[in-house]
Amino acid sequence: MRLTRRSALGVLGSAVLGGSLGHAAASEAAPASIPDDQPVPVIYDSDMDFDDASTLAYLCEEHKLGRIDLRAVTVANNGFGHPERTLRHARSVLEQCGLPQVPVAEGATGAGVHPAPPELVATIENVLTGALGDASLPRYRAPMSAPDLICRTVLDSARPVTVVATGPLTNLAAALCVPRVAARIGRIQIMGGALEVPGNLYGSALPGFDNSQEFNMWLDPVSARTVLRKALSSSVYLVPLDATASVPITRTFIARLAANQDAPGARLAYRIASQPDLLALIDLGIMYWWDAAAAVALVHEELAPFRDARVDVVQDGVQSGRTMVSPAGSRVHAAFDVNTEAFEQRFLDSLNGRP
Repeated sequence: MRLTRRSALGVLGSAVLGGSLGHAAASEAAPASIPDDQPVPVIYDSDMDFDDASTLAYLCEEHKLGRIDLRAVTVANNGFGHPERTLRHARSVLEQCGLPQVPVAEGATGAGVHPAPPELVATIENVLTGALGDASLPRYRAPMSAPDLICRTVLDSARPVTVVATGPLTNLAAALCVPRVAARIGRIQIMGGALEVPGNLYGSALPGFDNSQEFNMWLDPVSARTVLRKALSSSVYLVPLDATASVPITRTFIARLAANQDAPGARLAYRIASQPDLLALIDLGIMYWWDAAAAVALVHEELAPFRDARVDVVQDGVQSGRTMVSPAGSRVHAAFDVNTEAFEQRFLDSLNGRP
């Protein structure tokens, strides 16, 4: 399916009617002169680890298929990507996928609450540098910050914008603090949280982490709560570990990728997934298509049904960053399952530029 303005306006309209915003905000966000069948503008915000890079390749191919309009790519420099390389890797993916015109920007280094484990950052950097072949290229510098690019893209758009967020929510939280930005975002699709399942498992001791949290929320729980509270009511769609547990990365799927190399997105995703450092983790059965599941479920909504929940984010203590269903929490739509076979086929087809 194509993610059209009509589907985004359904979300935006219900949010405005159910919230405290008036008709002026709804009118500003959705001019009647825009055709209903146009693909919705999308901003992709991530921390550019291996899964984010594969997801960006996927979004590039969906853009070329006309199912989304990829307007901007922003990266958070407080996640699992190396802060001096995240923007270069994003730029490399866009260029290799044939979309060098898409603007990029990065967030502040060291922002957030909890630093990512350095050994994981180093591993991911090895994977991406090996897959993208951009080790010799200098650090890319953008003319503005990630929150500024998000705000500019949202406020300059004649149509409500969808934000896909698959890293710590630091950039998006800062953007939502700017007047009128929340009212101009039609949907926020977040990979994050763990509602009815355990969090990410990590063997070493980490401050404020007891394996009940999903990493994206743990990295910056303050920003996570800010996004849930400042976003328009009913505009937040959460794809937590409950859903992504259905999409492990397997050698079988990597073999299918190896045999399907019809478009740049597929070639990039295969080079990433087949890197030795990543294969070692895949063979342990602990790697999933976390971010890709959130992006595919955005464009192809039938793959992951959502249901309403009220969610809050623990701020302090050993469970900081834990997402909890709470009557006092913010309203979200949460996915609890993904159709594994349908996801893998759709992901493979889209990466290869197949309708």
